[in-house]
Amino acid sequence: MSESDTTREKIIDAARERFSHYGYPKTTIAELADDCAMSPGNIYRFFKGKIDIAVEIARREALSAVEVIEAVLDCPVRSSRQRLEEVVFADLRYTFHLLENRPKTLELAQIVVSDRPQFQIESLRRERRVFQRILHEGQASGEFFIENVASTTIALHAATTKYRYAQLFTNQTLAELERELAHVMTVIMRGLMPAKDGKPVAETIIPPEEAGQLANVS
Repeated sequence: MSESDTTREKIIDAARERFSHYGYPKTTIAELADDCAMSPGNIYRFFKGKIDIAVEIARREALSAVEVIEAVLDCPVRSSRQRLEEVVFADLRYTFHLLENRPKTLELAQIVVSDRPQFQIESLRRERRVFQRILHEGQASGEFFIENVASTTIALHAATTKYRYAQLFTNQTLAELERELAHVMTVIMRGLMPAKDGKPVAETIIPPEEAGQLANVS
């Protein structure tokens, strides 16, 4: 890592610590500079403003969430239904615990989304690619009956948006959200999968959290 990269990481680490403890609004560039033992002017060499540091932190958190759900995709011997269900539950649990363990992260996320709407658009695209991959695989295997994967991906993503950074939308507990999400996924699966012998597709069962050990956030 170059000296420039090291300095940039030092600024990001200091900002993450201050944002988590004091909150974004109460943190100043001068304070970050003191934490990093540098001048405010040196901070501006790497970031145009405080919001740009916040966006970088939020970007990394979003990428971590995507890595969590991609890890579920790499689990062997899973049907497309199992992969899809485990992905949405893993995403819910990861982001719920993230905001639960770092309350100021919710405030930061709201500020970034409000100030930089393009950030949210890019995050949505990354998440949709995961859904699209599962739907394509399910369509190819004949497990899912889908006429248009692209439009189905958009609909699926919209239907599960509440369960991604859930505290942005609701004060429900994780257990309440999981039960609700199970009902939502049952409806979705019955739309994606053909009935067998005239019987509706079985209800979604909430997967155990320890299955992928993906929800631990320090």
